[in-house]
Amino acid sequence: MRNFLPAIFAVIVLLGNSAVRGAEERPLVVISPTPEGYAWWLRTEYHPSGTDVRGIPAAQMRRGWCRVNELRRDMFPAEEAAYFGDSQSPFAVDRVFEGSKAKQTALVGVYESCRGERGAFLLIAAWPEGKPPIVRHLVELRGKNQFGVVSASDDGTVTLQHCLECDHFSQYKWDKSRKRFKLLPDRAE
Repeated sequence: MRNFLPAIFAVIVLLGNSAVRGAEERPLVVISPTPEGYAWWLRTEYHPSGTDVRGIPAAQMRRGWCRVNELRRDMFPAEEAAYFGDSQSPFAVDRVFEGSKAKQTALVGVYESCRGERGAFLLIAAWPEGKPPIVRHLVELRGKNQFGVVSASDDGTVTLQHCLECDHFSQYKWDKSRKRFKLLPDRAE
């Protein structure tokens, strides 16, 4: 039995190393060819591998998150990236959204919880000079195929568009009286 223990230990180490290596080699963006007829963003899965977004740790954004990545245009194949048009970054916009002097960023990213659940998120963060970033607002979009691009209007309204060829979007605006971002009512209401 003693002779088998080192061999068993070696197999466990090898299996563990190959699992870690496989996770490291997994691409962030994986676009499935099926189901046919679905838009590519509905067939896209994200496999986050980072531990922070712009210096904000995953767990600081949401308790229980272990991996996060900010989405960037260059993460997508050229054919799919062409859908973003001339936009420099369809996934991030810098502006002051709530009237403060601190620079702010609204961005779209993807997460994986420590339990393996995946999804996307909209993060609005403030960057006070000489201080750590502050999470001002976070919207979690659960599901492995979630997608979004972000834009902002001059009045500080942040729009999260959930697809590229439809009118499915959510808008958020700073509410001065409540001192937080709020979801604006659907324009159809």
